[in-house]
Amino acid sequence: MKTNTDYFKTFCKISKAFGTTFKKEELLDIIVQSAIDTMKGKAACLFLADEEQDMFVVAAQKGLSENYLHAEPMKIEKAVKDLMEAGGYLSFHDATTDPRLDNHEIKKAEGIASVLTVPIMVNGKAIGILVLYTATPRDFSQDETDFLTALAEQGGICIQQTRLLERIKQNSTLFHDLASSMNSSFDIKKILHILTADIAEAFGMKGVNIRLLNKNTGVLELAASYGLSEEFLSKGPVSADKSVAQTLNGETVIIRDAKTDERIQYKEAMKKEGIASMLCVPIKSRDEVIGMMRLYSGVERKFPDDVIILVEAVAAQGGIAIENALLVNRMRMNTELFHDLAVNINSTLDVKKIMHIMSADIAETLGVKASSVRLLDEEKKTLELVASYGLSEAYLNKGPLFAEKGISEALRNRVVVVRDVATDEGVQYRKEKKAEGIVSILSVPINARDDVIGVMRFYSDVPREFTEADVMLTTAMAHQGGLAIQNASMYLMLQEDKKNLEEEIWSHKSWF
Repeated sequence: MKTNTDYFKTFCKISKAFGTTFKKEELLDIIVQSAIDTMKGKAACLFLADEEQDMFVVAAQKGLSENYLHAEPMKIEKAVKDLMEAGGYLSFHDATTDPRLDNHEIKKAEGIASVLTVPIMVNGKAIGILVLYTATPRDFSQDETDFLTALAEQGGICIQQTRLLERIKQNSTLFHDLASSMNSSFDIKKILHILTADIAEAFGMKGVNIRLLNKNTGVLELAASYGLSEEFLSKGPVSADKSVAQTLNGETVIIRDAKTDERIQYKEAMKKEGIASMLCVPIKSRDEVIGMMRLYSGVERKFPDDVIILVEAVAAQGGIAIENALLVNRMRMNTELFHDLAVNINSTLDVKKIMHIMSADIAETLGVKASSVRLLDEEKKTLELVASYGLSEAYLNKGPLFAEKGISEALRNRVVVVRDVATDEGVQYRKEKKAEGIVSILSVPINARDDVIGVMRFYSDVPREFTEADVMLTTAMAHQGGLAIQNASMYLMLQEDKKNLEEEIWSHKSWF
């Protein structure tokens, strides 16, 4: 019979092992061997739950043959139920005849007489069982039962710690790989592929999609998806989904059961797509939510904290990578556009072509509804409309504009943005603008050297925050346009002077 001192020494040995290695296999082998040595058993086996197969599988064992192990499959639900109903352990004095056990002949052939079984608990859940086998019939004492139970608890702690360390290592490696891939590229398609396909495969998800917020319209637009059908993706707008509002507010949302959760807008579509659970994570850049990432699971799933933290971190990195890629792409595009437009403007002295570029081409580049170009008539002290794009005749003939905010400021060489014409105090002709579908206006002065010679205006039919890049591009084009207009005007003046000179010379032909 073992004493409490022997049990204490065993636990000291196990605790020392815990401090020297985090390898799960080594620690579990120590626990199994300690059970045999301390309790003078023939063999011991530690089983862990495989929930996919609904079976307990061998994680560590000593003293048992492969034939015996393969002949002893255990259903998780039944084994745990039997243990709990028996008061937390099961003791079998004669395992070769006890009716609660199967395979009596195999146990006899293996040389097994008695068996003691205890659960391995982690956070109130049985994740496995520890079984001690003896070669001679034995009635296990309460001290022995308590010792094996405590040993199983040590096994649970060991498993929990090693699983946690493994997950931390895996998550750190995964985060490093994903973040490195995203931050090494300005290819928006590659970044979105990482945030969808790579994330789905890394976490075993059915599908992932990314929606980015259109700052001009306030609409969440689908940017990328993986593993989801076209029918599901085109089911309709997601703005009414309560989980969307929470996510755009910066919250991570967990949907455990997509079929019943009241926050889900399209329950039938979720069911048809085979979606059971969902994780919604905001995509942020510089503390601003710019979109959201949704992870879809085909089985009901409780997302653990470490997974949520990792997905949030990846989404945050993704947000920065997306913003940087969009910025670089926008800079590249603006540079190319400025070059193309500037070349076109500077390659012609045709005023009509210059005006078309300054109105239609720049408006299309900015993605706005309409534009207009007005030049200052210094003699009349009025702004004359010389070109327009996308505006009706009724709107263009609405009346003089000198008093309107944007015009007066632009003539003082200032760029003016009116985000909402319905509420801005300096806006004239509100009814006409509403009828025309105008919501936001960008007004830019047209300069020729040091003088303001006119105003370019760009009209958006949705609320729009014109970016610094928008302002820089339009200002640069206004300068180019101003110089081109001045050059074309000087050319026309020279042509007129030449004509007048020729006529004057011709009128004095009698002198020759």
